[in-house]
Amino acid sequence: MSVPRDDWGPPLLTPLLLLMSVTSVSAQVLVIVDGKVNAKLGSDIKLFCKVKTLELISQVTWQRKLSPNNENFLTYSKGEEPLHLTPFGERVRFLGNGDLGGSILIPNVTLTDEGTYLCIYTTFPSGTNEGEIKLFIQVPPKISVEPTEPVLSGPTSMPIALCCVWAAKPAVNITWIFSDTHYFSEEESTNHENGTVSTCSQLLTVPLRSHNGRNVTCVVSQSNGKSMENWSRTLTIQNIYYAPEVKAKVIEKDDGTIQLSCKANSNPPATEYLWRRDEKDLPDDGVEELGAARLLSADTWKGYYVCVAGNEIAHSSGYIYVQTVMVSTTSSINVISLILLILSLVINICFTVIFCRNTKNLREDYRRAHSWLSSNYTPRLQNIQRSGCCEGDHEETPTEDGVTGSVPLQRDIQDIDLQAGTPSSPEFSTTGKIIALENNKDVFQHSSMQRACDLDSGEEEEDTS
Repeated sequence: MSVPRDDWGPPLLTPLLLLMSVTSVSAQVLVIVDGKVNAKLGSDIKLFCKVKTLELISQVTWQRKLSPNNENFLTYSKGEEPLHLTPFGERVRFLGNGDLGGSILIPNVTLTDEGTYLCIYTTFPSGTNEGEIKLFIQVPPKISVEPTEPVLSGPTSMPIALCCVWAAKPAVNITWIFSDTHYFSEEESTNHENGTVSTCSQLLTVPLRSHNGRNVTCVVSQSNGKSMENWSRTLTIQNIYYAPEVKAKVIEKDDGTIQLSCKANSNPPATEYLWRRDEKDLPDDGVEELGAARLLSADTWKGYYVCVAGNEIAHSSGYIYVQTVMVSTTSSINVISLILLILSLVINICFTVIFCRNTKNLREDYRRAHSWLSSNYTPRLQNIQRSGCCEGDHEETPTEDGVTGSVPLQRDIQDIDLQAGTPSSPEFSTTGKIIALENNKDVFQHSSMQRACDLDSGEEEEDTS
């Protein structure tokens, strides 16, 4: 209650009032708080508040700054229970002891909890002192990454991926990672009434068929009041469409047969197949591979083949020429047998040629030996038969050159063709010829015997005369 200046009483009271005023000025009350607090949506957050003073603390009060008036939501007096004055105050828990500490805890914070809070201390004799706290609620981003509508590969830049962050607070920054590719992005943001912001970013590049199957990453950055937090989402590109790239090839099967295969690299996948041979459609329509059973009719499958594959974009063709077709499961064995047969024939031919050459050489040797024997021995043997020599043994007989030699006369020589009379041909018909061909020593024995017989015939002619 205020007191009028005229009722103060006599002048003696003036010094007392001056003393009280000096004491109030000299007294110090310091309220300590966290000036700025960041809390993630849904978390529990502590608002710190304490006081430094030597004065008597009578009460702690918490207020929220609202328009047009502030709102008291909690008070505490020493020795009493905290008073929760509003529905919001019912959620708040007082952590102080009423002396120096007056902190509170707000559980499961929401966006409506964001604002400015006042921690007020009432002391005696100074009165009230306060500290201000600003609470910021962070809403982490909800991120989605998805492909755009399918685009055709071509020379023009097109959006191929979309990254969106829904109702984040504070607003986020979006970047892209698409290695070894030139690209850029376009962003669009929307502010909501509750203070959140939604942002979408498009990745634009020249779409190529080689981009399909590659990964692109969206990186989202947001401040938490002290530092930046980052999140990332990765997408595999599959929305670039292009016409089929067709390759036809021959596949060898384990059973020895073959198969014609038509492979189409396309997006979307090829759904239509058409086989043609020598410009004529084949009955196996709509399949990627021509079966091995059809290929067993070898003669009819030799030719120029075309495979036409198509998707919703276009149709393309692949080509292959079939020269030979394996028609039997035992064809590999037949090939090996044929190789072995040819090899054996070559070996036999080689042996035959060598044998024929050796036989020819033997025949030539035989003819030369036979000719030599016929020309050297037949006339002299005729002389032996005519003169009747060699009927007795001769121990020593002088040769034509005057040298005396011992010639053993063999009885089997006396029988050479004696019964048949004088030979009419130069060929031998007895075993003496064979011995002469097989052993050269016997030839020299026949030669010595012939010379001895010639000398004996000469001596007998002299005695007769």
